[in-house]
Amino acid sequence: MASATVTTEQAAADTRNKHTVDISQTQRESLCCSRHSANTAITHTTSGGHSLTSTITHEPTTSFPLKYASTEEQQRSFSQATSMSGPAKNEASCTVPNQEPSSPSDHSRVRPPFSTLLCFSALTLSIFLAALDTVLIPTALPSISRDFHIPDSLYAWTGSAYLLANAASIPLWGKLSDVFGRKPIILLANSVFLVGSIMCAVSTSAEMLVAGRSVQGLGGGGINVLVYVCVADLFVIRDRSFYMGIVGAMYAVASALGPVLGGVFAERLTWRWCFYINLPLVSITIITLYFTVHLHDPRTPFLRGMRSLDWLGTFTVLTATLLLLVGLQLGGTTSYGRPLVVCLLVLGSLSYFIFPWTQWWYEKRGGSPITPLRIFRDVSNLSALGVCACDALVFNSVAYFLPLYFQLVLSTSPQTSGVYMLAVAIPLAVCSFVGGWVIERTGRYLEVLQLGLALMTVGVGLFIAFENTLQLVKIIMFLIVIGIGFGPNFNAPLIALQTRIGEVDMAAGTSAFGFVRMVSGAIGVVVGQVVFQSLMRSRLAEFIDAGLARDFAEALTGGEAVSQGQQVALLGDTQRDVVRAGMMNALRGVWIFYTVVSALGLIVSFGIYRGRLSREGLDEKTESNRVSREEGISV
Repeated sequence: MASATVTTEQAAADTRNKHTVDISQTQRESLCCSRHSANTAITHTTSGGHSLTSTITHEPTTSFPLKYASTEEQQRSFSQATSMSGPAKNEASCTVPNQEPSSPSDHSRVRPPFSTLLCFSALTLSIFLAALDTVLIPTALPSISRDFHIPDSLYAWTGSAYLLANAASIPLWGKLSDVFGRKPIILLANSVFLVGSIMCAVSTSAEMLVAGRSVQGLGGGGINVLVYVCVADLFVIRDRSFYMGIVGAMYAVASALGPVLGGVFAERLTWRWCFYINLPLVSITIITLYFTVHLHDPRTPFLRGMRSLDWLGTFTVLTATLLLLVGLQLGGTTSYGRPLVVCLLVLGSLSYFIFPWTQWWYEKRGGSPITPLRIFRDVSNLSALGVCACDALVFNSVAYFLPLYFQLVLSTSPQTSGVYMLAVAIPLAVCSFVGGWVIERTGRYLEVLQLGLALMTVGVGLFIAFENTLQLVKIIMFLIVIGIGFGPNFNAPLIALQTRIGEVDMAAGTSAFGFVRMVSGAIGVVVGQVVFQSLMRSRLAEFIDAGLARDFAEALTGGEAVSQGQQVALLGDTQRDVVRAGMMNALRGVWIFYTVVSALGLIVSFGIYRGRLSREGLDEKTESNRVSREEGISV
């Protein structure tokens, strides 16, 4: 008995002297990632060589307590948590329960230090520029084509090269930030984006422009994922929703301004200003981030870090994404029945099926996969990613087909259609910000998300009532409804995902979210094009009966309706009305399809865990666990 007492006192003393905690893989997953309350035994190896066991009772876990990570103490804590066994190990991270607020202070957002706000401002500016370049070029493409005499084979790739490189690189950027740290990788992503902008601005040929767009997209992919990763590191989960709402609002503003700015630059200045505008702003971002980012920094040696990366998984997902998106691009510009297109789509899909096996195999070998499969073992996580896919599919498609409706059916100019799109972008930006604020104030994220999904479904459904005549008030009201619906959906699904994954998986989970959003958006536009073309094909006889030349009618119904918009505007009144009625009918089928997808996203959202975020509750539980580990040791 006396020996046990002495041993316990010695153990407590050694524990206070910064003992090392050795938690096995199974124990960590049970303690940190379980959805049920359980008792977990933890073995402590003290500095005196004693091996002791403590039992901790813990609650269901969903999030992790990370204060503003700009302090040195929090940097050390974060680095120790994520590099416990080196970058090559696949470790689960401790998370803390998602509890109800326990004090009045839980309702008040903690004011971050000025350096954190400055860092956040730079992050927001960087994602604004990355989003802007996604939509800036299409309206400037005619001017670019005239300057370079771009052939048809390269015309579409001037815009698509950015999307391809962006989507394919997203999974890798998140893992790089885990291995080498947030700061060097976010700086690298912005630098790559800057180099790509310079290449595009000074390009002397179409080929150089496409190469520059690819480099830009590579950097943009890193920006898209790392901004959200850094915001997750900077703020606790409840405060995070407020700041992510601001990020979503800036993304919406960029999406609205992009087409308008692209047209203004191309007509009033030169299309090169689409890229010149990035140079000073990205430079300011890089300098600001260099001095203000103080986040996870394991200082991993370069060669060791490169050896620890999951190269098999990276190559598989990169190949799958490129094959699928290139196949979709070629099919959209030629025909999906071409053997080459079919091969690309089939091989890309098969590569996606192989990807989970590569992750399982790499994890069994003791490595750290690029996308750990444990993220997908939770129904709530799968539901959040499903909602993300449906929302991205609908959002990107609406942003693509609405201007076509304005220009092809209503015969408005590109500039006028851009002004109409502000009726979507402004409510979207406002509601993205308000949605984040409501989540931050109430801790309720699922209710905000489901309200947005419901309004999005109603908004797309209202588009079915569009006519082939200009009814401005009706159109603006419908656009406002869907803009309000889109707002909360930008970041609420990501909040739902981040509440259910551990700190060590935060970058991988956020990368998976960004990857699903990007690929789903690309697929959504292509599927909408297929629906539109199939419905237009049934109008061939009607167009010929209206007096259209057979070649022109076959072009309209054979997949060239969008490119023939100017010729349609030159037709006589009767023929023009017949063609526009056919286009309107085809677009109505597109809106019906997207309404179904939107409703599916609302249904899938009921699989997301319904919890309430808190601030102080998280930290108090963490402190309780720490005290239990240090003082509740039993022999």
